[in-house]
Amino acid sequence: MGLPTTPSAETRRLRAIVAIARAVNDAVIDERRFGDLVARTVATHVGDGATLWLYSPDNSSLVRVGAGHRDAISAMLLREGAASVLRGRGDAVVDAVLDSGAAAVLNQEEMGRHIAEFDPQLAPWLAVCGVSSVAVLPLGDGAWPCGVLIATRDADRPSYTDDEFAFLQAIAETAASTVNTASLLTGSAAAVEELRRQATALDQLSDVVVAWDNEGKVIGWNAAAERVYGYSAIEALGCDAFTLLDTHVIDPETGQRNPADRAYTDLLDGLTGAGSVTLDLTQRRADGETVAVTRTLTGLADRQGRLIGVIAIDHDLGDRGPRERTALHDAVTGLPNARFLRDHLDRVLISWAGGAGLAAALVIQLGDLNTLLKGLPTDVAGQLVKVLAGRLAASLRRGDVIARTGQDEFVVIAESVGDVANVERLAKRLVTAARQPLAAGGQTMLLHPAVGVSMLDDRQPVQITPEELIGQAADALPAARADPTHISFAPLTS
Repeated sequence: MGLPTTPSAETRRLRAIVAIARAVNDAVIDERRFGDLVARTVATHVGDGATLWLYSPDNSSLVRVGAGHRDAISAMLLREGAASVLRGRGDAVVDAVLDSGAAAVLNQEEMGRHIAEFDPQLAPWLAVCGVSSVAVLPLGDGAWPCGVLIATRDADRPSYTDDEFAFLQAIAETAASTVNTASLLTGSAAAVEELRRQATALDQLSDVVVAWDNEGKVIGWNAAAERVYGYSAIEALGCDAFTLLDTHVIDPETGQRNPADRAYTDLLDGLTGAGSVTLDLTQRRADGETVAVTRTLTGLADRQGRLIGVIAIDHDLGDRGPRERTALHDAVTGLPNARFLRDHLDRVLISWAGGAGLAAALVIQLGDLNTLLKGLPTDVAGQLVKVLAGRLAASLRRGDVIARTGQDEFVVIAESVGDVANVERLAKRLVTAARQPLAAGGQTMLLHPAVGVSMLDDRQPVQITPEELIGQAADALPAARADPTHISFAPLTS
């Protein structure tokens, strides 16, 4: 039995879908070439016209990356339409599809009612061809589509059949998968290069700097890492970061050592939004000796917010571990102290990476705390301060660092805060926690906190010391005391 000389329509459609799936290299190198392929596929196999729109890197607008039509003049008009549309300012149906993640089809009657709302810049071909039907399909399901596919039928053509609409959905789903894969490849390559760049830039530090990708493979290993752990960069690169050093995390409450493969799981899952996390752990050197370190982890995410790498800065404690921990933590509350805070801010300011957004320092002053504790037994006063410290710590996001820097003063360092509104919400939670009544000796005591805030913007090179950053927040305290919210922001630092 001979093979058919002409492939069926179903076979041609299947081949078209496969071609889109295989076009990941085009999507990486040239989104417009990929977009035109998708639009031509729709025009050829379903008709009549199509445009493909993807979100800009900052998700503020839709950018047209492809256009096609059966008719050459109409194809030209499609390409002469608006090249981009601000999010929320385009066609109402398109906005609804993107918000809901569900496709929509308008027939000729529905188009007649909707046409007055259509932005002529989005559809300049209407004057030439008219439209009998429009299909709007999100690229990707769920709440985060990466763009939208818009297919149109000319005025003299019937509306889409169920079979044709199913094919359009298959095109949109395949295109979304290809775009997301391309984005992941591009983002991962850029992230790996950024991790390597940062690790190289930090090579002059006396502290260990180790970077690994989202599979835990070492991609950065500085001179201090070679000195402390005894492995050369050639030996370490490509190894599993935790297996190589037999990493164990030290529980701050019990002192128990837990293998990093278990103890890190939840921590790394939440690291992207948390900025940095500091913890104590033990590592095994090449000669078999175990060393104690304090590690600061900073996550690196792609533009979809996925964690794709980590930079770790290790401060070698050696046999000074227990004494060093005592020297770095407040004796009453167990919180980090001013010395710990200074070291932490040194690392934050040195390793702060472009694109990480805003960070904040919040100074919480409780001017009447000493007066309220006066006359109380030392153990009772200490217990009240512990309760207060616990309430403040419970107000933080995961990864924020709080230190007790004085008898009546605490400082919070919050990284990757997103925007000022998030910092304001954090400050309000701290005020609420500090204003909760404290009970002792049959008396109820109320505090009147003040929170001064200084912001750090990484869009410009950082030119500020830890003392200056904390000092700016402290300078805002007088205004905070006079403000009904008990909060005041210092001018933005950049």
